[in-house]
Amino acid sequence: MVEGLKIGRRKDVQDKISKPSTTVELLAVQGTTEVTRQKIAAGKVFYLDAAGEWVGSEFIYLLAGRLLLKSEEKEILLCPGDYLYHQGLDERAHFRVEEDVELLLVSSPPSFHLARAEIQEMMALVRAVEEKDPATEGHCHRIERLAISTGEQLGLLGDRLATLSHAAYLHDIGKVKIPNSILNKPGPLTDEEWEEMRKHAVYGSEMLADKEFLAEAAKVVRSHHEHYDGTGYPDGLRGAEIPLEARIVAVVDAYDAMRSDRPYRSALSPDAALAELRKNTGTQFDPLVVEAFLFVLQRRRGA
Repeated sequence: MVEGLKIGRRKDVQDKISKPSTTVELLAVQGTTEVTRQKIAAGKVFYLDAAGEWVGSEFIYLLAGRLLLKSEEKEILLCPGDYLYHQGLDERAHFRVEEDVELLLVSSPPSFHLARAEIQEMMALVRAVEEKDPATEGHCHRIERLAISTGEQLGLLGDRLATLSHAAYLHDIGKVKIPNSILNKPGPLTDEEWEEMRKHAVYGSEMLADKEFLAEAAKVVRSHHEHYDGTGYPDGLRGAEIPLEARIVAVVDAYDAMRSDRPYRSALSPDAALAELRKNTGTQFDPLVVEAFLFVLQRRRGA
């Protein structure tokens, strides 16, 4: 072996962090420069920070999959063999993963520890609620994907789409503060138990509000049980007073909940769940959001 030359195999990594849709592997570190391999599932959205938030240089090479660079002006599709690099951006650059991607990233200064901290924090939150409420397992991931597609259908872009992604994934986090006797009760809840259960939206918002990258998502989490006609909770907001992102989570969350088994009932069929959405359009749900969500479901069935 040549002196000073280091060889790594595909399975060799110095460190690794992952969540269901994202894996980041640290391959090499040299001074202030890091090389990582990142795998991100289709349907996810992410961004590269602007120079004011992150100072350094990045080179990203697309090893596999398809990645869409999105802005209000245009969209650019990146395919295997394409690459991008920058040394400070004027504004955030937002991406959507069109097909599972594998990226090779060279960055300076080091950024793996930032990705690790954010992913670990997210996963700790999700694990906490999944361990407390088994019915939640898988629910958050499904909600996130459907919410992103619905948000795109309604024209959301950039930071708002990223906020929607985080809020949808963490919308039920406040349930960790709800007593197990209420959360997993096999029968109907009493009025007093419902009053406590409804507090999970506020609890969740409070848990996220002090985390800078989740501050906007906290507002959505607080409002995801508001009703379009003003009869929801915790603040009795109506119509456009409710953040659009929260109106989206409300529709997607209700549909997935109806399609899942619960201790007190079996899952509804797709047609029955859709009938319930339509029946409550204009009262519980925003009509435009329901229309966009139905379009997303029809498109997925036809795919």
